[in-house]
Amino acid sequence: MKTIKLLTALSLFIAFASCSKSDSPTEAILEEGTFSRTFEVQGILQRASYTIDQDKISYTLSGGFAATNYDIIKKYYSEKEQRWVGYRESNSAYYVLFFKSYSDSQVTVYKKQVASLKEGKETAIPSADDTENYGWNLYKKGLAISGKYKNLQATQTSDYTTNPPSITGDYIKFSFEKGAITEGDDWDIAFRGTTLLINGGKATADDQPTRSGKGAAYIATGTLADIKKADTGMFKQDDDQDGLAITTGSGNGWYNYNPSNHMISPIAGKIIVVKTAEGNYAKMEILSYYKNGNSSEGSQYYTFNYVYQPISGEVSF
Repeated sequence: MKTIKLLTALSLFIAFASCSKSDSPTEAILEEGTFSRTFEVQGILQRASYTIDQDKISYTLSGGFAATNYDIIKKYYSEKEQRWVGYRESNSAYYVLFFKSYSDSQVTVYKKQVASLKEGKETAIPSADDTENYGWNLYKKGLAISGKYKNLQATQTSDYTTNPPSITGDYIKFSFEKGAITEGDDWDIAFRGTTLLINGGKATADDQPTRSGKGAAYIATGTLADIKKADTGMFKQDDDQDGLAITTGSGNGWYNYNPSNHMISPIAGKIIVVKTAEGNYAKMEILSYYKNGNSSEGSQYYTFNYVYQPISGEVSF
């Protein structure tokens, strides 16, 4: 009888230890990092990201109407079930997150708000075709942001009646992080006429905006898809002695000029790779120098595709 009781107690202890191990909230998460996905809502591109750490998961939604950012503090994690339960202090809510296909490059996530830690532990693992709470979604590590900007007006006026000729006009500053024109010092590239400036180095003329960032650039050859990484050994900054990183003049940089019809045409296969003001990386392809791509509607309107890498230190696109 004593032997049976001892074996029973031992079995219960082993079972308890096993459950405790698999259900321990101090278990390590499999892979840390930032995992993202992009999607469209009413034609507007949005980006959702999970930054997964051992003690918390940070969720960010940007680019759309309902931008948000909050932390979910770890309360429980089961490696066996790939179940994370955490608490969001900003709205006093619990969330349960389930993971699958978890690797160092991607993870599929299902997130649901629950009433309590207990409910989070007991919520059934959702089926693969469960579409509640936006369903299961694939998030990729190091996912770059793609965008297209149309008709950025960069007006330049030239007066050749003076000696030397005078060139005037504001530089229009653009931020890849924002995907928009900016008025502040957080610009990455600036446009005026056919001239492009980078927010790094030194001004080459008195009427240029102050360089306050880490910016640099070079021109690569290939398609936008071909350029998969920034070559950190190729970057140049604007310099008051050596000139601009993106060289001006027909055939020297991004465009050709036709003197017979005065047309400015982007050179096919010329991709501008940029180190941003904050030290991140972007690439861009200028598609047109004319409004709506039509020379009859006016010049000095840039339309370009770009890809921006938001993860600091990541050189891949």
